[in-house]
Amino acid sequence: MSIGVEGQIDITGPVGKLLHRRKLQNATVMQSFGIDPVTGDIFVLQVVEGGLTLPGESGPRTGAQRAYAGDLAVTRLDQAGAITGHMYLQGFGHGVSMGVEHHDGVSRLWTETASVPMGTNVPEEEKEGYGTAVTHFEFRDGTTIGSGSSQLAEPYRPVAGATNVTCTIDPTTNRVIVRFKSGSMTFESHDLDKARAGDWTAPLARINQPDAHGTFQGYASLGGVLYMLAGNGYSATLDPPGNTWLTAVDWATGAVLDQQFTAAAPGLELREPEGMAVSVRNGVPHLHFGFAGEEPGPRTCTILSLSGAPEVDGVKVLADWQPIPLASGVTADVRAPQGRLISIAGTTVLQLGGGVKGTFDADVRIGTLPDALAPSMATQGSVPRNNSGGVCTARAEANSVRELWLYGGRSTNPITWAQLDNFSAVWR
Repeated sequence: MSIGVEGQIDITGPVGKLLHRRKLQNATVMQSFGIDPVTGDIFVLQVVEGGLTLPGESGPRTGAQRAYAGDLAVTRLDQAGAITGHMYLQGFGHGVSMGVEHHDGVSRLWTETASVPMGTNVPEEEKEGYGTAVTHFEFRDGTTIGSGSSQLAEPYRPVAGATNVTCTIDPTTNRVIVRFKSGSMTFESHDLDKARAGDWTAPLARINQPDAHGTFQGYASLGGVLYMLAGNGYSATLDPPGNTWLTAVDWATGAVLDQQFTAAAPGLELREPEGMAVSVRNGVPHLHFGFAGEEPGPRTCTILSLSGAPEVDGVKVLADWQPIPLASGVTADVRAPQGRLISIAGTTVLQLGGGVKGTFDADVRIGTLPDALAPSMATQGSVPRNNSGGVCTARAEANSVRELWLYGGRSTNPITWAQLDNFSAVWR
């Protein structure tokens, strides 16, 4: 497609991965996420699960009570997908969007706050809380704060009576984006430094939200382009490949630049689209969008990536060579196993290299894939092995739970080595 606006990424392009099926602090569906531009830490928002008692509460609350109150959980994960911290936010909202900045040496989270219960044609107890203002605060592991906490910056309300107020950050332009409802849904853009100082008086841009093509699930901003995510999870009435749509909007005019259906990560269970964010890695901008997974739960977090890097000779590198940690009892051969993810002429391919040795007299897990290489559906290929009894190939398989397996070893014909250099398989 023709890319005509600064910050426009081809939303039909090949998709890579940031996180794969990672558990969060709570078992509920992820709502949104943000990425610290310095540390690379990933912060994920959820509505608090039922059954917990937070500090200052007399007893556990149900999930419906948490949703009504607008109580949120924040999970911090490192770039490898490990949980490294959490917070609880009482009375903040639904968590539709968030922003993360690195300021004064710490991660600061930008979120909705001042939650009010909302719902149309539903009993009062079935309403859910949504923010009416935005604020920001330092992430402090293990703490619980309320919407009236002194740790919060002065809340910003775009207009009197605005509802569904949320925000995100564009790290490439140093802007904070605010979305709110006042009659119609509106987006506005502000200078981040001024907003942090409490000066919201001069929006840099303001546009009405165009049709997102379904249930709105998140947004992000990159340069001159606003991106939106819409869709629903798989269900009894929605089969794969689902109904997830990505939309690119011109900040200058409010016009839709592109709107595309995406079938990315088709093998996820549930696969409910949730949240968007932008990051810059090695100077290359990336547009991320998330999916909540697992049915019936606990829910997990998967985050996909669209890279702004150009193709080189028809090849686009989505994840460069990364080491593959080996399982117990498996030894690296001459070169340790590694993998990368590339797109060739529009087809995404997982490539492996290196080799393993040992005494494998049964099918065996030989390693653990980094999240960036993990497929949503198993993929496999034939690889050379020691020639014994005329058998000289084995089958290597990368599965959807980040495992790399080697098949074909038997007690009567064990595999003593296998080379992975010719493994090249379609990745989805």
